[in-house]
Amino acid sequence: MEAPDEHVYLAGRRGRPTMNPRPAALVTGGAGGIGREAARRLAGHGLHVVVADIDRHGAQTTAAEVGGTAMPLDVGDPYAWRSVVDHITGNGLALNAALFNAGVALGEAEVLDLDLASYRRAWSVNVDGVVFGLRALVPLLEAERGHAVVTASLAGLTAVPFDPVYAMTKHAIIGLVRGYGPTLGNRGVGLHAVCPGLVDTAMLGAAREELDRLEFPLVRVPDVAAALVDCALGTDPSEVVVVQPGRAPLPYQFPGVPGGRTGKAMPALPDLLPIGTRRD
Repeated sequence: MEAPDEHVYLAGRRGRPTMNPRPAALVTGGAGGIGREAARRLAGHGLHVVVADIDRHGAQTTAAEVGGTAMPLDVGDPYAWRSVVDHITGNGLALNAALFNAGVALGEAEVLDLDLASYRRAWSVNVDGVVFGLRALVPLLEAERGHAVVTASLAGLTAVPFDPVYAMTKHAIIGLVRGYGPTLGNRGVGLHAVCPGLVDTAMLGAAREELDRLEFPLVRVPDVAAALVDCALGTDPSEVVVVQPGRAPLPYQFPGVPGGRTGKAMPALPDLLPIGTRRD
């Protein structure tokens, strides 16, 4: 695929067509599970919820339930995000919150058995879907001093031998949120990641039987959705939030890395540093 044109990513810079736009939230992966519950809660706070999902029928069902609007969306397609921006601006909505909740798991432990198409799809949905979404929506969020929240995972904070590729994508998301957090914060946009353990959703697939046998405690969908919405509304300012069974959500404390032994304090690096090779 050719590199998307700049206008595909930055369509949100065009502004809104109405003087009194209605506060709104976008939820990707909103057809069911965590996304559907988050949509319900956002609607309960008076936001018009745009439910986006590759499952068109599921998105329509959720939207009808919460009084929002639905649109089909493959989050990994950079061109598709233009339609999201057009939908928001064209319907007189002000984007206060964006929940990047779409995600897929592979459940493959062996690198020699890794299916290339599944690998590409996992990266496309779990990582590209967030990068492309931020690229498109930050101008809209900036106008409302809104918040973007990503459904990450404890897999982004620890090793996951039964699905290393899924863990890789979630580690990437944690790095993205922590890296972009300060610069977006300077623009008035909050950026957060919510990291639940294993959640009681359809994503568990065939693993549910073994988890039931082990009596492994699962995280409740309402608990994850509540943490996402708290971040989306600015109630919880935490950068990364952990959700585990039987306890309240809590901010994750990242350990520091060992510094050099140079005989003097290591200077802090700036947020902007032109490192790497760039093509003009």
